[in-house]
Amino acid sequence: MVAFRKLRRGYVPAAARHRLHALVLLCFAAFVLAGHADAKADIVLQDAAGRTVRLKAPAHRIVTNESLILLSLALIDPDPVSRLAGWAGPQRIGEGILDAFRQRFPTIDAIPVVGGVSPSNTSAEGIISAKPDLFLINLWQSDWTAVAELVEAAGIPVIFFDGPANADRPVGEATAFSIELLGRAIGRDDNAKAFAALVRSRYANVAERLAKVQTRPSVLVDAHAVEVCCSTPGAGNRMTQMLDLAGAHNIAASLVAGYDGVLSPEFVLARNPDVYIATGGPHLAGQGGLVLGSGVGVEAARASLRKIVAGSIRNVLPAVREGRAFAVSHQLAISAMNVVVFELFAKWAHPEIFRDIDPQSTLDEINRRFMAVPLHGAFWVSLSTNPSAAP
Repeated sequence: MVAFRKLRRGYVPAAARHRLHALVLLCFAAFVLAGHADAKADIVLQDAAGRTVRLKAPAHRIVTNESLILLSLALIDPDPVSRLAGWAGPQRIGEGILDAFRQRFPTIDAIPVVGGVSPSNTSAEGIISAKPDLFLINLWQSDWTAVAELVEAAGIPVIFFDGPANADRPVGEATAFSIELLGRAIGRDDNAKAFAALVRSRYANVAERLAKVQTRPSVLVDAHAVEVCCSTPGAGNRMTQMLDLAGAHNIAASLVAGYDGVLSPEFVLARNPDVYIATGGPHLAGQGGLVLGSGVGVEAARASLRKIVAGSIRNVLPAVREGRAFAVSHQLAISAMNVVVFELFAKWAHPEIFRDIDPQSTLDEINRRFMAVPLHGAFWVSLSTNPSAAP
C-alpha cells in the first residue's frame, strides 16, 4: 500500500510547481507574441476619396504629386525630407521655402522629380521605379484612377490627401482630417492630432465671434496676381470657402462655379469690392507678378504689391485707393497652414471684431511647436502701412 503524506495547507508539490511555472511562461510568451502581432498588423485608413487603404507599416518612402506636401510632413515629422522618395513640381513650393529647408536638409536637392502634378503627365512606371511604400496624391481627380490602379497593382498603397470625402467638411475640419490621415500613414499620430487641434480651435474661435454678425464685406481675390487682372478662385475653391467662414464674400462665387476662372474688368468695377486681396509668391518673379513669402522682406513685398495695383483696373478700385488692399502667399493659403491665412481673411474683412487676433502669433506658434523648418519672411502684407480700420 502506498503511504500518503498529509499535505500542509497551501503546499504545492514540486512537479506541480514546475508545471505551473511553465504555464505562466507559456501565457506570457503568448501575450508578447500577440502584442508583436498587433504591432505588425496592417494600418487601415479611409482616405479623402473615401477609399479603404492598407499599409503594412508606417510609410518611410513616399512619392507625391505635390511638393507642398513637404509642409504637411514638416508639421508632424522632424525629418520630413528623408521620407520623400520622389515628388513632382518642386518649383511650386517656392525657392524661398526650398532654401530654408536646404539649410537644414541639404539632401532635398537629391529628391527625384517623379511624374507631374496632374495625371496627364504622370506615368505609373516612373512612380513604381522609385520603389516607394506609399504614393500620396494631393487632390482626387477621376483621371488619377488609372494611375492609382497600376501603382496599387504593383503592391504600392495609394492615398488621396484631399478629395470627395472632404467635400462636406468646412475648410478647417478638412485640413484637420488630412493632416491626421497623413499622421496615421507615417506613424506620427500624436503630432498630427496636436496640430489638428490647433486648427480646429482657431477656426472655431472665428466662427463663434461671427455668429451674430450680419455684414459680409465683398472681396476680390486676385489670384497669382500679375500685370493683367484678374484670375480668381471660384465657388468650388477652398479659398472662397475660407472667405465665407471668415465672414466675407468672394465676388467671383456667383460667376465662377468651378475651381477658378478669370473676371472681366467690367465685372470687377461693377461689383466694386469692399476689400482687395492679391495672392502671389516667388513663382511669379519671372512674370513681373506679386512676389512675397519665405525669404522676402516686408518692404520688398509691399513694393511688389504697389507695383501690381498701379496698373490695370486695380488702381481705380475704392478698396485699393482707401487702403483696404492686401497680399498673401498663395502657397501658404493652399497648404496645411491655411489657418494663418484664414485669420488674416477674418481680420481684413472685420478689423474691429478681430482686432486682437494676431496671425503672426499663430504662425510663430506653429513654427515653435510643429515645424521642422520654421518659416520666416513676409507671407502677407498690406498696401498701406496703416490700413483703414473698416471695409
